[in-house]
Amino acid sequence: MTFDWIFFDCFNTLIDDFDQTGEELALLPVYSLPAEVGLYASAAEFRRDYHAWRNRQWQSEHREIEMGDRYQAVLQEKFPSIPVPELEKMASEMVDRFRVGYQQSLRLPDGVQEMLQFWHGRVRLGVVSNFYIQGWPTELLESFGLRSYFDFVVDSAACGWRKPGPHIYELACDVAKVTQADRHKILFVGDHLLNDVLAPQELGMQGLFFDRSQVRSTYAPSTEGVNSITEWNQFRADCLPT
Repeated sequence: MTFDWIFFDCFNTLIDDFDQTGEELALLPVYSLPAEVGLYASAAEFRRDYHAWRNRQWQSEHREIEMGDRYQAVLQEKFPSIPVPELEKMASEMVDRFRVGYQQSLRLPDGVQEMLQFWHGRVRLGVVSNFYIQGWPTELLESFGLRSYFDFVVDSAACGWRKPGPHIYELACDVAKVTQADRHKILFVGDHLLNDVLAPQELGMQGLFFDRSQVRSTYAPSTEGVNSITEWNQFRADCLPT
């Protein structure tokens, strides 16, 4: 396995979120707001509607929808008689709560900084991340002291397209100035088998699966035939398959 570029996913690859198992307890205050004002019986009820709406959107297209627009769309679908300005205000308050709770849940996975120090200067590095607030992958990488390792950060909210659709990968290749003929010189690394391995491979890149199933009960393990690692200290030039 040889490459000139590594494109990393961000969340649950370079930065971990929520608790160790992946449970979204940090978002309970966000989901609770519609219940607090009497629209829902519980935070769990809103979370169920949000996930159902999100899954429908993901199946239909790969355009990114920012967080406030997502929450507003769920509320508007459920309560079409409520004036739009009221729903906009509630969605904005939910985003404010998310900003606080989500940041408090973040931490670095073991060995990530040492891994980046190893690769920095050996190959060029970039980040290609799904996220629903513009610029947050960059800001959070900066807050953890990781941004300086990377030539660029592409996030889905800023560019308007999300993985696994082709547009965000193609944009990253354009930013990196990697031609279609040279995409095999890119290694894409991340914790999502489709987004970070299979879809990049379909576009001519290489893929490496960061298998988190040993530390996150909600994650499926790697499948047979997929190049994978389970810890960052396994990601070195002398221990990769050739």
